[in-house]
Amino acid sequence: MKKIGLILIASILIISCKSSDKKANPELKSSIAQGEKVYQNFCINCHMANGEGIEGAYPPLANSDYLENNLEASIIGIKNGMKGKITVNGKTYNNVMTPMGLNNQEVADVTNYILNNWGNNSDTLITSKEVSKILLK
Repeated sequence: MKKIGLILIASILIISCKSSDKKANPELKSSIAQGEKVYQNFCINCHMANGEGIEGAYPPLANSDYLENNLEASIIGIKNGMKGKITVNGKTYNNVMTPMGLNNQEVADVTNYILNNWGNNSDTLITSKEVSKILLK
């Protein structure tokens, strides 16, 4: 019984240390904080405070399989807007997202914010340099 307890405690410690690593990255932490401001100013009206969007109109960002599987397309969409059909979490959306006029740093920051909220979990820091490279493809 003691062995099981020790294994459980060790597992919890390992998991909690791993999950806090990305938040310990000061650059990522700062980008997420800036991204929250961008989200509040440009994204919240359609995608909502909880990232769940509006079913049938605006796709969810929360627990989004689309973001996970189409990160570059998502970054391009954040920068340039999107139109046409996309499928998110098994539901099809066909609407227009207009460009918001964000610079590459704002795109990187809001992407980092989205990728680290509402059940999304990313260890990767998206930078403005990476956004620039993606936009050139």
